[in-house]
Amino acid sequence: MFYDYTPSIIGIKITSSDSMAKSISVIRKYNHAPINEIKKAIESRDFVLKYSVLDSQGIRTIRKCYDDLIKLGNKVELYEDDELISREIVSNLIRSHRQTEREVRAQVDAEVAAEGGDDD
Repeated sequence: MFYDYTPSIIGIKITSSDSMAKSISVIRKYNHAPINEIKKAIESRDFVLKYSVLDSQGIRTIRKCYDDLIKLGNKVELYEDDELISREIVSNLIRSHRQTEREVRAQVDAEVAAEGGDDD
C-alpha cells in the first residue's frame, strides 16, 4: 500500500513590525526572495520563512531568524503547518535532529568496525 506523506512545514509569521525595512533586511539574510514578496508576506501575515520539519539546517535557520526578528521588537509567531508553536518546540526539534544524527553516525561506525574496516 502506498502512503502519500508530506512532511510538515515549520515557518515564521510576523504579526507586528515597528520597522518594515529593518525586518525585511533581517529576513533577507535567510530568505533571498524579492523584497516586494517579503513585504507582501509580512503585510498579509503569511510565512516569511519556512522549511520542512525534516530539514535540520532549515529548522536552525528558522530559530536564528526568529531570534533576530524578536530582537528588533517584532511580534513573531512560529507555526508547524497551521498550528501555532513555541520556540521551545523548535529547539526540541533541533535537539531531536542532532540526537538522531549522532545515533546514525554511531550505528554506521559500529557497522564499519564490525566489517573490520579493511580495504584489502
